[in-house]
Amino acid sequence: MNAELGFCRKVLSVLEEMGISFEHMPSGIDTMSIILAEDAIKGREKTVLSRIRKAVEPDVCELEHGISLLAVVGRGMRRTRGTAARIFAALAHARINVKMIDQGSSELNIIIGLLDGDFEEAVRRIYDMFVNSTLTESGE
Repeated sequence: MNAELGFCRKVLSVLEEMGISFEHMPSGIDTMSIILAEDAIKGREKTVLSRIRKAVEPDVCELEHGISLLAVVGRGMRRTRGTAARIFAALAHARINVKMIDQGSSELNIIIGLLDGDFEEAVRRIYDMFVNSTLTESGE
């Protein structure tokens, strides 16, 4: 992926041509993930994958259903050490598997991809880690 000029643009062009907008697009050195609303692609999954394969010939191109995005946001995250560790410790203790992690350069949020069925429990656990434990520590 990183060796081919225009790789991401070509993939996004496929979505644009099909009138599909994306929710989120984390990427790495040699990987690219595109998070789409299920309604946006429903019934067109095979066509989208086929067109992407034709446009860029990726090593792997697969679709995974049932992923939710959870954004942990806070101005204090940038200056606070251990924020990510606390988030992932809370999820690990709840036995929630993380499918995707993305933190922007602003360090104001961390976006986590997880299974739909784990979403509400993940929100509770992270809230407990940052809000309820803070209240308890301050004596409130």
